[in-house]
Amino acid sequence: MANLIKQLLKLICKLIIFGLLFILIQIPTLGEAFLPGETPTKFNFLLHIGIILFSTIIILWFVTIFYHSLNHKPIFSKTNLVKNYSFAACLAMLSQVLQSYIALISKTNDNDTELFMISKSRLAPILMVTLIFISPLLEELLWQGALQGGILKSFHPFFTILITGLLFALAHGYSFSYDTLELFCSGLAYAMTYYYTDDLGAAIFCHGLSNFIVYSTNFIF
Repeated sequence: MANLIKQLLKLICKLIIFGLLFILIQIPTLGEAFLPGETPTKFNFLLHIGIILFSTIIILWFVTIFYHSLNHKPIFSKTNLVKNYSFAACLAMLSQVLQSYIALISKTNDNDTELFMISKSRLAPILMVTLIFISPLLEELLWQGALQGGILKSFHPFFTILITGLLFALAHGYSFSYDTLELFCSGLAYAMTYYYTDDLGAAIFCHGLSNFIVYSTNFIF
């Protein structure tokens, strides 16, 4: 009984740390958005770069430590790269097709006015770097690396994929809605990529490619 309580307390501590880190990894995204008092034509570009650069370095250090405490696999695999990344690309595109279909039947508009303004300003390069590289790296280290491959690794793969995808969607969608269902498709794609490739790098690539597709279809084409 005492051992069970000890294990339960450890699990709770891990989940609390996970939650705190999830909040922290949102900080770099502040650099991609207009700060209070700024406009699309009047903002401090160097300040935004500084926010992203320094916050990413510090937070990446904490997230990496947490990842390695739970998951002893290397972040980037050196084997089956073509197979792993091809699989990741297929799931990224499939998830975007499913999300487009959900948006079509729900008649929702995914265009974000503020993001559209940012994409047309000098902050666009920062937005792209954050969406395609920084966010996927931090989030996959946390969601797939620490949660799926660490905290939940003793559970059945079907459960870990399902619960990781569901929690990812709820954490980003904040409610039960069609938007959250779309995010669930992304969460499942990342979780399935990590499970089937056993390569966190492939999951990071899947996430980055998904964000690139979303950015391209909404703000470029």
